[in-house]
Amino acid sequence: MWCFDPTARWQLTHTQNSTAKKLKSTDSKILEMLLLHQGHVVSKKELENAAWPGRFVSKSSLTQSIAQLRFALGDSGREQKIIKTLPKQGYMLVSNVMMMKINAQPKPAQAPVIVAPVQAEEQSDLSSQNTQIIPNNPESTHSCISSSPGISRIQWCLLLLLSISLIMSSYWLTVMIYKNNHIVREKWQQTSYQGVRYFFEPKEQGEQLFNWLKDTYSDNLRMLYLSKNLEQLYVSCTYLSGSLKERKVTNMSFIHNFSPEDIKRAIREQCQ
Repeated sequence: MWCFDPTARWQLTHTQNSTAKKLKSTDSKILEMLLLHQGHVVSKKELENAAWPGRFVSKSSLTQSIAQLRFALGDSGREQKIIKTLPKQGYMLVSNVMMMKINAQPKPAQAPVIVAPVQAEEQSDLSSQNTQIIPNNPESTHSCISSSPGISRIQWCLLLLLSISLIMSSYWLTVMIYKNNHIVREKWQQTSYQGVRYFFEPKEQGEQLFNWLKDTYSDNLRMLYLSKNLEQLYVSCTYLSGSLKERKVTNMSFIHNFSPEDIKRAIREQCQ
């Protein structure tokens, strides 16, 4: 069984083999929403509002997040042992396959009482609870009022330092923009295969990505942009959609554990 802790660095841990998985923040929010309603269907709109509140995202964003979650949980879109897809309704987390770690709730506040001076051992307990005690000193108000001229001088000093920092930042920003505009950039390599134009970096890893992902795709696919870094692989596809042949673009990202066949399958599903 999986244990899910949305506040931990490694949000997913397996209770039997002690494996741990790290999720993106949006994937974590989607999984938390599914777990709170496990055994029941959660609509795509509810999941999008939970992961991207107040933002407009493409339909493929939710599909990719579900695919990433299935991969982390050892599930797949074909088997759907843990996360099920209900066409035209949404997604459902199967019951009794995951539990959420519940952090201890703080105790309710008690009425103030007069106590003896806190000993060293008790002070350490207070600090472990991240509790900060601010004494109510009546002299502090008087100190603030009488030091108003000093505060004005401090404000002038801070304003001067801020102005100097702003001037230096503007200078360095101008230098960076100038250098950036005069850098000779390497053009991406491009080639055509089976009616699709591929764009990739002019390096060995770019050639490798092209050889991995070149294939026969649908007739409406026009261009594929391929790149990767140490953590993820990025694919951007340009295709014609609908009866009016409207040109659309879909961006996708995959962790390196995805196989070329899985990525090709995602391109065929999303870029049409």
